[in-house]
Amino acid sequence: MTTNDPAGDPAAAPVDAARAKSFGAVAAAYDAGRPTFPAEALGWILGPGRGLQVLDLGAGTGKLAAVAAGLGHHVIAVDPSPEMLEVCRRRTGLDTMVGAAESIPLAHASVDAVIVGQAFHWFDHARALPEIARVLRPNGVLGLLWNNADTVVPWVRRIWQVVQGDAHLGEHRGGGDRFEPLPILEQSNLFTMIEQARFRHWHDLDRGGLRQLAQSHSRVAVLKESRRDQVLEQIDLIYEHTARPPEPLRMPYLTDCFRAHPSEFANYRRTVDGPVAPHL
Repeated sequence: MTTNDPAGDPAAAPVDAARAKSFGAVAAAYDAGRPTFPAEALGWILGPGRGLQVLDLGAGTGKLAAVAAGLGHHVIAVDPSPEMLEVCRRRTGLDTMVGAAESIPLAHASVDAVIVGQAFHWFDHARALPEIARVLRPNGVLGLLWNNADTVVPWVRRIWQVVQGDAHLGEHRGGGDRFEPLPILEQSNLFTMIEQARFRHWHDLDRGGLRQLAQSHSRVAVLKESRRDQVLEQIDLIYEHTARPPEPLRMPYLTDCFRAHPSEFANYRRTVDGPVAPHL
């Protein structure tokens, strides 16, 4: 998670920048409270094979990277937050590097796939997309994923009204970081064959897990402590009126996925801009 898109509202930029940088302080809560990603979703993006060189960009604590590694791929997790990567390094089978989407610390044409889970909306797209196209091999794939709570369910909607605020929830029509990347990808001229799919899954939470889920969201993380405590008290009340311990609270999620491939223009630009890394 790096910076906001400069094409957005300039007045909102300082707020968005603060939110984008807030995750390091809540790395433990993020890892404990956030859902993983369905293996089926990543399989749709990467295909049925194994052994790909995969870059997880904006990897955070490595939830998506771990799924890719579990599917048999070689994964490099890159994130600008040392605190997030410290948690990520506790997972097995991952290489990690501190770095940003706008300046990826990898060679030209060095990976088969770039995957981005819950982070693309924080990138400076004008700088990040050329970098992603640069490190991808000619037949590579870019995969973007967002987990969004299914707010059709009334108690889920109440949780996200508390976490995100009524106005934000109405604007995005769901719980989470819902974002529409298609116009950005199309306007870049760097990606083609853009496809999308949706997968349903569930995330089991106890009281503490639900609190950590709320704390991990940037809109809560940047609040003053007194206001954040009020939010968490409301979350506790929803849990008490909804959960049936010892059974977990099953949060329904929809994972929105997008996959695209480098365009001919991106492949040409890569060859003239610099040397291509050997395929290991």
